[in-house]
Amino acid sequence: MARIIALANSAFYGVRALTDIQRAIIDVLGFRTAKNIALGVVLEGVFNPKNCRTFNLPKYWLLSLLTASLSRDIILKLKFTHLNANDAYLCGMLNEIGLMALAYLHPYEMAEILSHEGDEESFFSREMDIFGDNHYSIGIHLMNEWGLPDIVSQVMLESAPDSEQETGELSQLIHFSRLIAYKIYEHKPVDLGEIQLPAILSQHPAIFDAIVTNTKVQVDAYQEMANLLS
Repeated sequence: MARIIALANSAFYGVRALTDIQRAIIDVLGFRTAKNIALGVVLEGVFNPKNCRTFNLPKYWLLSLLTASLSRDIILKLKFTHLNANDAYLCGMLNEIGLMALAYLHPYEMAEILSHEGDEESFFSREMDIFGDNHYSIGIHLMNEWGLPDIVSQVMLESAPDSEQETGELSQLIHFSRLIAYKIYEHKPVDLGEIQLPAILSQHPAIFDAIVTNTKVQVDAYQEMANLLS
């Protein structure tokens, strides 16, 4: 309740003085956002990675929030009626949840793996060497155990580098949004001339550029949300 009220009063939603949980949810956040915050708090409680010295929880949530928001906004702005914006947001938020689980279950091993973060191929290779599996498989198991929508597990399955599944458009969009989220997090320019857009975005570079620009403008507010989730 405290985190939901704090977010409703944050700069992202404008300066307020709300103290009522119902008003915070109904008037400001909406039920879906409140559910996402509650989910984040629950996940952090279940998988507290504090013993993993290289796991940066605010960074984890910021990248997840940026990925989720970019994916959702692209679908809404480009009016992709064959893709669901709410599914995209949920997938973006949870796609890397296996990392948090491993950081909690195996903090010292994951600390070593994360200390070499950056090279995706060698990252997954180290996961396989140490755990005999990758964090997407762990995430899929969790999603199935918790009864979350099948689309979340499907995107995770298609995200794994050794996946034999054909990568669907939603998975492509989540992966691409994650790459852009990293660039925004690292304050690197997003140059469309140097980026190969997924096929579903290749016809709309100007709209995509506007979405990225708007996200960059709000990055401090997203950081505040990430800090609240952490």
